[in-house]
Order: sequence, then C-alpha cells, then structure tokens
Amino acid sequence: RKKQKLAKERAGLSKLPDLKDAEAVQKFFLEEIQLGEELLAQGSEYEKGVDHLTNAIAVCGQPQQLLQVLQQTLPPPVFQMLLTKLPTISQRIVSAQCLAEDDVE
Repeated sequence: RKKQKLAKERAGLSKLPDLKDAEAVQKFFLEEIQLGEELLAQGSEYEKGVDHLTNAIAVCGQPQQLLQVLQQTLPPPVFQMLLTKLPTISQRIVSAQCLAEDDVE
C-alpha cells in the first residue's frame, strides 16, 4: 500500500491538502518542493519534478517570490515547462476547493 502511495506521489498526482488546514498545506508544500527537487536532480524526470513544483506553487502563500527563486535556480527550459503547467494545476486547486466547499453544505 505504501508503495502505491509513493508511486502516485512520484507521478505528480499528489492528493491536495485541505486548504483551510494551514499545517496540512505547509506539510504538502514542503513535500512537493522536496519531491520536485529530487526528481529534477535525477535528470530524467523533469516533467514529474515540474508537476510537484507546480503543486507547491499553487498552494504557496507567496507564489511570486517562489517563482523568482525557481527562475534563478532552474534551467530555463525547465522553468518554461513550469510556467506552461501552472494554469492547469491552479485550475485543479480551484476545482478541488469548490468541491470541498460543496461538501460542507
């Protein structure tokens, strides 16, 4: 079971945290940054690594600052990939948030 969870996370399909739970969001953010960096460091998993970084950006309180840091640290093609994926992940977060709010009612 743990392997399945790990495989899912490595595939960039991490389960989004409850965005109202600051601790869960912070934990998710740190895990996504770490996973993204690990995958990028491997050199063969750029797309999956970028998926994790976009997840982190999407839940980040100050995405502009994080993007500036990433722009300075990532190779330009990888940063471009990240920028192209951002709108999709942001949309996923908004959808998840709307679903969560619907559940409350």
